[in-house]
Amino acid sequence: MLMAIFSNISLVSIIGYSLLAVGLIATALSSQRYLLLYTLAGMSYWALIEGLQSGLTRMLPLSDWNGYVVAMLISWLPLAGWVIYRGISAPQRRKRAQEQAKAKYIEHTPVYKDYEPKYQ
Repeated sequence: MLMAIFSNISLVSIIGYSLLAVGLIATALSSQRYLLLYTLAGMSYWALIEGLQSGLTRMLPLSDWNGYVVAMLISWLPLAGWVIYRGISAPQRRKRAQEQAKAKYIEHTPVYKDYEPKYQ
């Protein structure tokens, strides 16, 4: 039974998958594990693109290439909206930061709220 399952797997495939597993485990245990998160994020983003492209080519008369282009444009819309929002709100944020910096400014002479001199 076990031989029937593994009959289509060659020795080269076993070695390749073993090296892949060792590399993933070594990366996960190293200080560079954030690279796995980048990889997973990229794979998730491309899965989103694939899903959008598949849905678009089924619903609209688009070729595969045009479906990918439209899917990528759709996926970039939130980024474009965020950039536009940041550009519009930049002067307000800058003004607020200047007001906060001015409020933190203290002159060289000390000012106390409840100051009562000890000696008169």
